Amino acid sequence: MQALEQAVVDVQQGVWIDAYRLRKAGLGKQLQIVVRPGMVQILSKTAPSETILAEPQEASALGWEIFRALGNDAQPGRLPDTAVDHDRYLYSRE
Repeated sequence: MQALEQAVVDVQQGVWIDAYRLRKAGLGKQLQIVVRPGMVQILSKTAPSETILAEPQEASALGWEIFRALGNDAQPGRLPDTAVDHDRYLYSRE
């Protein structure tokens, strides 16, 4: 695990982040800046798996929606009485 690097700055006209810190964070030359109440995110525009995180309430609601949808398109199993014999099917060595 890499050590967390922190700095406290006094904002006078803006905040300057030197290129060394941006490279150390693995950010590319193009950056995406996301501003939310109480938070500013700086993301690499060139990162392949980059996504902007939703607000916590939105992420939670979306997560529950996805969880509830699991199994909606599930295919029927091949074992009879799986609900009754669940433990036997999973844990027996037959």
